[in-house]
Amino acid sequence: MKHERTGRPAGHQGPPAEAGQGAARPRQPARPRDFGYSPLMPRLWHGMTWGDWRALSRGQWARCRGDLRLGLYASITALSLGNSLMQGLGQMIHGRALARTEIRPDPVFILGYWRSGTTWLHQLLSCDPRFCSPTSLQVFMPKSFLMLRHVMRPLAPLWLPGRRPMDNVALEADSSEEDEVALLVAGAPSVMRGMAFDDPEAPAMTDDIADLPEALRADWHRRWRAFLTAVQYLAPDRQLLLKSPGHTMRLAEVLRAFPQARFIHILRDPYEIAQSNILTAESMTATQTLRRTMPARADLEDGVFRAFRAFHEAFERDRALIPEGHYTCLRYEDLRRDPKAVIKGVYDAIGLGEADALEPALDRMLSARKGYRVNEFSMDPALARRVEREWAAYFRRYGYSRRSGWITEDE
Repeated sequence: MKHERTGRPAGHQGPPAEAGQGAARPRQPARPRDFGYSPLMPRLWHGMTWGDWRALSRGQWARCRGDLRLGLYASITALSLGNSLMQGLGQMIHGRALARTEIRPDPVFILGYWRSGTTWLHQLLSCDPRFCSPTSLQVFMPKSFLMLRHVMRPLAPLWLPGRRPMDNVALEADSSEEDEVALLVAGAPSVMRGMAFDDPEAPAMTDDIADLPEALRADWHRRWRAFLTAVQYLAPDRQLLLKSPGHTMRLAEVLRAFPQARFIHILRDPYEIAQSNILTAESMTATQTLRRTMPARADLEDGVFRAFRAFHEAFERDRALIPEGHYTCLRYEDLRRDPKAVIKGVYDAIGLGEADALEPALDRMLSARKGYRVNEFSMDPALARRVEREWAAYFRRYGYSRRSGWITEDE
């Protein structure tokens, strides 16, 4: 099912040609090696259970025949059976305890568009021992990690890439990770489902779930809560800290589950967002697709621009639902310049208590990251003009300045 208002809000894969565009652009080869992925490296889909994998792949064997990566397809199918077995065993062993587990207090959510600095902010806040965030191991195996965590953690160097395909952020089994990945692998509605087969008719491929049928929305809530409950179960005395850009588009549903949640919204220079998201669309699609080909770069770029507009329209639609004093906003540029001062301001703004508890760990993290290099881009003037033209509302609302000389008189 495709969301009627947002279409395919991809930052992760390309959209179909829109009416009036004419023939679809030719597809391009998908080359995982270009982004540090070998053919033997596990993909997101390897953490799925049999039922969720069957639902995602239904009809794709016939639709994509001749373009499928058969080895990946077969290995995911085989591992899905093992994941289902581990899920069943986990329920037998931990089921009663999970049923008694409550998510308290309501989580703190990091909001913001993809590549706005949400990961950096998430990692900084995760230094606070009062918080608990889902880990890479948990989100990649959302239904089987209770049984497999002790086995898979020491084997992480064998199954995790050293860094993410779109940037220089290291991946480790215990790294803080976004729960959107867990939703995807657990079979819930997510725009990231489109990365698997690039099917415009793929069911439940959306982040903004407001217009989904009630049954699908209820299923999304069930899968989400089941995962978060398992994470909370392993950290019963800590508050969940969750980061998923998709939650920015579904505030009504988040507040329906957690009425007293608090929200930290991070913004970033729109020129950098555009360039970084186009790279992300290319790298994530190339590494995670189960096909030998992927959409043309121009299609991926079009998807990024449409997604950005739809994303912020959904956020503005629901932002008034957030209770007074439960929301604060910051800029990535300020966070990079003075992270400790910005974090303290966040704690004060939404009542998270004293920030002193995380200062020692924050100092260690900042010291360890001194050599980290942010992706640098050379700005294409044509792309800059498109950013200014199509994302003008973002410039106005959040006070970002246009770079003079890129919009000409006739534009």
